[in-house]
Amino acid sequence: MSGLRIKLYREKNGYSQEDLARILDVTRRTVSRWEQNSSKPNGDELKRLATLLGVTEDEILSDEDDLISPSKDAGQNILGRISDSVDNLVTGQDSINDSILAEREKSRARQDELIKELKKQNEKLMNKLEENSKEYDLQKEILRQKQRRFIVLLIFALIIIALLSVFLWYLVNFGTNSDEIRADQPVAYTSRKT
Repeated sequence: MSGLRIKLYREKNGYSQEDLARILDVTRRTVSRWEQNSSKPNGDELKRLATLLGVTEDEILSDEDDLISPSKDAGQNILGRISDSVDNLVTGQDSINDSILAEREKSRARQDELIKELKKQNEKLMNKLEENSKEYDLQKEILRQKQRRFIVLLIFALIIIALLSVFLWYLVNFGTNSDEIRADQPVAYTSRKT
């Protein structure tokens, strides 16, 4: 297949690449690729293309360059080649733009995924921090309760020690009465008979 044939038939019928693409329901880039021989129309596209251009499918598929004869104007050939080159540049630029756009979209999607993942991790860390804070508060409250118990027990022990001290002091100073035996008096034992 000669892409140049498609181009010449297209121009002969007064169609631009955009016109041909719109009528055949393909992209302008597809038409440009056909004309550059970088791809070929499929069966249905080839049939519609031939009908639209008023030629047979075989004429489009022919590899012979008999359409361009030496008798044709050389300037027309040069203009055709320049037009092809411009079309190729435009198509190439379109491809580059599409690639850049696709990469930008992929990059944006990756950034969105990373942001979501970071938000999830942040949420987990905040939950863990909150749990740790609650645990810390609980441990702090338990420690306060232990301190209170210790203080109560210490006060209770001091009160008991104070009471025992007072009791012993009282026994030492006032604890002897007349019925008690004094240390300086002899003890007399009496036996009981039963």
